[in-house]
Amino acid sequence: MQFTINSLVFFLCISASICALAKESIETNLLAVANDNRLLQYYENGESKGPSIEILQAILKEAQLDAKVEFMPWVRAFATASNNPNTLILSMIKTPEREDDFYWLIKVSNLTRVFISLTSKPENYVDNMQQAKQKLIALVKGSAGYKELTSHGFSEQENLYVVTDEELVVTLLENGRVDLVYGDPDNVKNILNKRGRSEVAISYKEIAPENQRSSYIAINKTTDIKIVNRLQQAARKFEKTAEYAQLLIK
Repeated sequence: MQFTINSLVFFLCISASICALAKESIETNLLAVANDNRLLQYYENGESKGPSIEILQAILKEAQLDAKVEFMPWVRAFATASNNPNTLILSMIKTPEREDDFYWLIKVSNLTRVFISLTSKPENYVDNMQQAKQKLIALVKGSAGYKELTSHGFSEQENLYVVTDEELVVTLLENGRVDLVYGDPDNVKNILNKRGRSEVAISYKEIAPENQRSSYIAINKTTDIKIVNRLQQAARKFEKTAEYAQLLIK
């Protein structure tokens, strides 16, 4: 009888430990949401690719964590990351409006944001925001560029044509549906090249320091702090590697 009781106690202890481990595993399951950007992260042939993905994978490996990566339009990705704990987002520009809602884990790129026109339409070239206000500009709804322009008096009623992703932005410019796009010239070129339209030339003002932006991998601020600490420590360690330096300029 004593043996049976001891066996039962042992079994219950083992079961409790297994349940606790399972619970911990569930709680540390992470989701990483991303918008398709050929410069940084994209989905191709059933795989997530790009330098930002490689950086994410490196810090997850160092932190001994896993994350499911899902690609979606920017508006949905931002809403998902904003409203759900244990959710990472890549890649995102740090702005005053966003700063307090996320932990900013690691920088993944240095981006440029300028007004871009078709070289074949020199009448659409602009040097500054005042000139741009007289044009129709395509950009992604809710993006950092959208918020920047609306803060300077641009509006959907006057001069903004908003869409859900960068591919549509470039399509509108390419087809002459808009005068300008506001974004990174390298990204526009990459999208055109991907479509086999490398002959489409674009024009933009010479890039100045004020046109530079940094984008990051970030995680929802309500995420378990133990998970955040593991990711932050992993990020700080990876930042010191030659691999990170290469990915940052890739």
